[in-house]
Amino acid sequence: MSIEIIGIKDFPLIKENDNLPEIIYNSLINNKITLVDSDVLVLAETVVSKAEGNYVKVEDVVVSEKAKEMSIKSGKDAKQCQIILNNSNDIIVCQEGLIITESKHGFVCANSGIDNSNCEEGFVTPLPKNPDESARKIKKFLDKKFGIESKVIISDTQGRAWRVGAIGVAVGISGLHPTTDFRGTHDLYGQELMSTIEGTADELASAASLIMGQSDNGMCLVLIRGYDSGLTSCGLNDASINEIIRDKKEDAFR
Repeated sequence: MSIEIIGIKDFPLIKENDNLPEIIYNSLINNKITLVDSDVLVLAETVVSKAEGNYVKVEDVVVSEKAKEMSIKSGKDAKQCQIILNNSNDIIVCQEGLIITESKHGFVCANSGIDNSNCEEGFVTPLPKNPDESARKIKKFLDKKFGIESKVIISDTQGRAWRVGAIGVAVGISGLHPTTDFRGTHDLYGQELMSTIEGTADELASAASLIMGQSDNGMCLVLIRGYDSGLTSCGLNDASINEIIRDKKEDAFR
């Protein structure tokens, strides 16, 4: 078994109200790529937010008292703290140089996933408001164009508890479930697996991140070809990234 990780070159800079599914299709054609069944497309979340007009002009932000307190604790700009607050359900940690939140989507991450990079100066992009729905629209368009069943992942770059370095993670999904449940199967010695659930979508997003890069690479769309999605494949509306979010009752680290 082998997997190809293919960066889609010359993807254009995205503006508000751009037809993102059509742009993705044209970029694939320009790269001489025809999608086949089980192909997985991984798209950077910033591109989705920009196309959907989901960005914030920093100078227009009105700062609350809570944001001022967070600014003092963290050393971060008060307007930045307010944007983080506006996009969070809960502030989990606020300390010097670090703010960890639960985003509106339920993701536990730094700064509610607010992205300062790869957007115009003076603006920031929150995560897409409904990244699952964004992924579904892209999948629906591409499946019709190519006559196939593709898989679409919206990805972000996030840190991990107790490990240095950020990796790609899935924040939106369509066409495959975000995890693979191996419970009830057996290992090489015949022992039944009791708790093994693989974070498949995060692994695919992380693999794509190797090609995307983190600075001025300009590679925001990646095709993963050859992944066996037999255990995770599903219909257009049958998967949600919420499946990968651990229930708070089972979260031992809050």
